[in-house]
Amino acid sequence: MESSPSWRDQLLGSLQGQLQLATYLAVFVGFTGASSVGLWTGQRNLIQNNASELRRSAASIQACISKGGTGRDFVQQELLLHSSMRTSLWVENPDGSLVLPQSDHLEISDRAIRAAMGENPERITGRQELIRLGDQLYLTELVERYPSGARLWISQEVSTNQQALSDYLALMILIWSGCLVVTLLAVSWLVRRIVQPLEQLNAATDQVTAETLASARLPLERGPVEVLKLGRTYNALLERLSMSWSQQRQFVSAVSHELRTPLTIVQGYLNRTVKRGDNLTEAQVRGLRTAEEESIRMRRLMDDLLDLSRGDSGRLSIQNEPVHLADQLEQVADMARSTLERPLELQLPTDPDERDSVAQADPGRLRQVLLDLIENADKYSPADRPIRLVMHLGEGVLCIDVIDQGIGIPQDELEMVFERFHRASNAPERSGSGLGLSVVKLLVEGMGGTIGVCSRLGEGSCFTVSLPR
Repeated sequence: MESSPSWRDQLLGSLQGQLQLATYLAVFVGFTGASSVGLWTGQRNLIQNNASELRRSAASIQACISKGGTGRDFVQQELLLHSSMRTSLWVENPDGSLVLPQSDHLEISDRAIRAAMGENPERITGRQELIRLGDQLYLTELVERYPSGARLWISQEVSTNQQALSDYLALMILIWSGCLVVTLLAVSWLVRRIVQPLEQLNAATDQVTAETLASARLPLERGPVEVLKLGRTYNALLERLSMSWSQQRQFVSAVSHELRTPLTIVQGYLNRTVKRGDNLTEAQVRGLRTAEEESIRMRRLMDDLLDLSRGDSGRLSIQNEPVHLADQLEQVADMARSTLERPLELQLPTDPDERDSVAQADPGRLRQVLLDLIENADKYSPADRPIRLVMHLGEGVLCIDVIDQGIGIPQDELEMVFERFHRASNAPERSGSGLGLSVVKLLVEGMGGTIGVCSRLGEGSCFTVSLPR
């Protein structure tokens, strides 16, 4: 039993899997890259906008203080004028005291102020810092150092903007996920549509046999240009194969028919010469017997080729009729015993009703089938081993077993044993043409029956012919 392919083989071992994987990666990298760049750009622009706003506020109050002086009341008034709920300004005196805008509506966090100045201990003018205090994020800057030694600080709370950016990011992730799913589904559909003609080609190829060559075609009307071209090439190949196969069958049929008659005449002359050759030496008689046997073998080969050719063209003649199977088996056994040099055991049902069972078959073709199976069993069995011919009843069929104790057939070759020109790997050299069992199967199926085989190496084989009742 074949094991199912792993997920890696399914993904990387097929063209469809490779196309889908490559497209998925490209889409994923593209969406991720675009989203990352958009997020980074948005955060960068936000920080730059906040810094620009800080600089404008700082420049404005710096200009006002420069014009109006450094009086505490004036400074507090200007600081209050330029401060807001999110922007705070203060002045650090040389002695470390702070000048803060005074208002009941503005609450300036002393902790934020101390943290801002703590982040710039060297008091570097123009240095901006991002400070996080709990859930709040502040952007701070030391704006100006006055000749008196006082320093102007500004701080802006940017948590609201950051929260808006986070909400935007969540929305972007949601939109990105939805677009990614839709894109992947669309890509999967497109890849399957692209690969579908190739799957049709594979299915059509799998159905091609010698019998369907003339009618097997791949109907491709739409698809990529390369696939359509491949389909046309495939159909042209089938046409050439069909023509070659037809010519081959005609040739085999013609040659088999033309050679059969001369071989029959040669065989008859050889047989009469041997019977009337009283003045022939023993060596001459032996040579003529060998020639007669070879002519018989050649004629059987021509008969097999002729039957196969007629079967391929649908002109095989089989006339089914009710046949008393037990009587047929007795006749076959008598005919086989006259040529065999080993025992042939015939086993018929003991029940009279079963023994008188009637099968639907062509008597002549049935004898040909059984004699071929017996000859095959004799060919591959040791000289002292008997062959058994057994009749028994099945469900709606009559069965005939031809059992030998020969060399057996390898298990992995049982399915091929009825193919033309196939010979088992353990068969002796020059043991046959490989056509006998294919002819047997052709005739049995022509009579509406079936044939099967079971075998064990070194123990023998059993061929079972089942005929309808």
